Amino acid sequence: MHRQHKYRKRWSPFIFVPLAVAVIALLAGVVMLLWNATISPLFDLPEIKFWQALALFALCRLLFGRLGSPPAYRQHQGGKGRAAWKEKWGNMSEEERAAFKARWKERCGKREEGN
Repeated sequence: MHRQHKYRKRWSPFIFVPLAVAVIALLAGVVMLLWNATISPLFDLPEIKFWQALALFALCRLLFGRLGSPPAYRQHQGGKGRAAWKEKWGNMSEEERAAFKARWKERCGKREEGN
């Protein structure tokens, strides 16, 4: 069960919404500047405006996914990753390790030779 820290403040919509709009506008501006500085002269294409850059940014987000988000497996482990598995494995007895391996072999469809 996930418990939230009692002193953690929630983002107020009065802070989050303008901040999110500002970040998106800043990223669209960066896309516009980069496009106009690199792609336009390289391929002899016209320069793009802010709204075109915003649409291009949105299209890239749709096609390529979230930029900077952690992989799904890290979200479930609370960001601990490999260290959490090492700790869990180290705290297991030999019988628990053997049972764990057997469950994963069964789950992955691997069967011992001769069965």
